[in-house]
Amino acid sequence: MHAPRRPNKPRRVIYSVDELPAYCDCCDVGLYLRVNPETVAKLARDGILRGAKIGQSWRFRKADVLEYERKLFGLGGEGQSCNG
Repeated sequence: MHAPRRPNKPRRVIYSVDELPAYCDCCDVGLYLRVNPETVAKLARDGILRGAKIGQSWRFRKADVLEYERKLFGLGGEGQSCNG
């Protein structure tokens, strides 16, 4: 008999940017952006998401995560609008 499969969902979810710590790891950023921590590490390796590698783990500033989110969704001051 085998153990039932556990759904691939995080045990914790970050609902608001206020819950994001000032300095985050891949798991924190993944919970906020709703992506796998491996994806976050790849974004950092590729230079898409700004971060610093300390030892074997990546660290991200909250401000850099928010900047990435703004660029990703075109939020804030870029003159883009939904009206075309």
